Amino acid sequence: MKNVDLIIIGAGSSGCVSANILSKNKNLQILILEAGPSDFHPMIKVPLGYGMTFYNKSVNWNFFTTIQKNLNNRLLYSPRGKVVGGSSSINAMVYTRGFKTDFKDWSYDDNLLWSWEKILNTYEKMEKNIFNIDTSSAKEKIIVNNVSSQHHQILQNYFEAAKDLDIPFVKSFNSIKQQGVGHYDITSRNGYRWSAADAFLKETLKKDNINLITKANVQELIIKDHKVLGVKYSKNNKVIEIKANVGVIMAAGSIKTPHILMHSGIGPSKLLKKNNISIKIENNNVGSHLQDHIGIDYLYKSNIPTLNQQLGTFKGRLQSILQYLFFRNGPLSLSINQGGGFIRWKNKENYPNLQIYFNPLTYSVNYKNKRPLLQTDKFNGFIIGFNSCRPKSRGVVTLKSNNINDDPKIDPQYLSHEDDIYDLECAYDFVRKLSHTKSMKEILSKPVNVDPLKLADKEMTEHFRNNASSVYHPCGTCRIGSSDKIGVVSNRLKIYSMENLWIVDASVLPNITSGNINAPVMMTAYNGSNIIAEDINKLR
Repeated sequence: MKNVDLIIIGAGSSGCVSANILSKNKNLQILILEAGPSDFHPMIKVPLGYGMTFYNKSVNWNFFTTIQKNLNNRLLYSPRGKVVGGSSSINAMVYTRGFKTDFKDWSYDDNLLWSWEKILNTYEKMEKNIFNIDTSSAKEKIIVNNVSSQHHQILQNYFEAAKDLDIPFVKSFNSIKQQGVGHYDITSRNGYRWSAADAFLKETLKKDNINLITKANVQELIIKDHKVLGVKYSKNNKVIEIKANVGVIMAAGSIKTPHILMHSGIGPSKLLKKNNISIKIENNNVGSHLQDHIGIDYLYKSNIPTLNQQLGTFKGRLQSILQYLFFRNGPLSLSINQGGGFIRWKNKENYPNLQIYFNPLTYSVNYKNKRPLLQTDKFNGFIIGFNSCRPKSRGVVTLKSNNINDDPKIDPQYLSHEDDIYDLECAYDFVRKLSHTKSMKEILSKPVNVDPLKLADKEMTEHFRNNASSVYHPCGTCRIGSSDKIGVVSNRLKIYSMENLWIVDASVLPNITSGNINAPVMMTAYNGSNIIAEDINKLR
């Protein structure tokens, strides 16, 4: 058995950050195991190319949920990055920190490790804010790019319509004043995607004390007497064992981390016994408390030109490709998600309950639950979409069998909490009110598939059950908790009853945050890895 000091499982958003932080200890020999390949791929680097990675099995786990009874017995697609950079290499690049109110439950016992002040300070340390072009150093920084100057002019109608509803315009959703409508910042730099790998891993791998093995599929953790001794992984049809002198850090994500833990004997005893897996640590919270954002897009025909004209025709696509090749700008350098916002609309709580998307194009080709993002419609159109900011439904990740190569069972149990239905009704009301404004009437020709103005809430909810999809933000399956009765890890991200096993990915989030979660995930790994570095110094 070969040996290193520290093994990081996963080179996704959290694993890249963790590797960067922990490799600063030059006395640590670190190995990163990534199940997917390198991120050297044009469809990853070109921002709008993420539509081509959406179903690409070479860089995507291509998971599906179990049948969702509250969505009229549908299976929902649940893509996860299986590539260096993880989901930050295949996502829509929208960067949102979340609200102060999202983090109020992260600290316990008057602990300051996850206070809002600490979280805010972590964001400020790891971010670099730019406007379109950046010619200075971006080492060890995630780029937060304000590309609003390139966004389609139709967004101004949306902003004016929101103003008519007394909803303010905000310059950035990552500033102190976040509530309102505005442009989405994205993680891109000089026309290219800027993933967690670009920000935190590429330079780190130049160090002598760290190595990365790709296409290394972890089979199980080797555990004895509450201590992880090493890792078994498969590569090229061979099973290899690596010893960890110091410990192991799980960064495989909110789906694969609990999956690997359960296959290694850490999880609910009944589930492990059912699958003939030897119990090493009993914890019923492993795989539980799964949360995700679920949303829907309403499509409208527009009586003014939109991005459909550029991306939905051969001539328009050719012009966009040439614009990108020569100038690294235009539609291909952006996310489909251009405008949106966070609004408190009839919410019972004192924080925003709806995230809104306003996209200057439509894509309405659907088959077998698949959505080919780049096949835009021939007519001019736009989208008004939404999801609940803080859904209260909780699901679970479990096992199909004791074979690690079988996909995990993912059951988000969408709409199982009545408050999530209430948020839907709030959203319907907002869309109706927005549609009635003068600024929206100027551009709105007619709805494409459903007209919120003509259907009652009950009918709209039925339409939602038949058409809603995940917004791809699963989290919480190994959450932080004050004990193993409540969570899986302590506020130092160490797994309860384990001496040297930590988690730094989306699974530890105590609750889902408002907005796209890639920023909170990287923040968690950044802050958490500094905490883990302190623990490691005590172990050595």
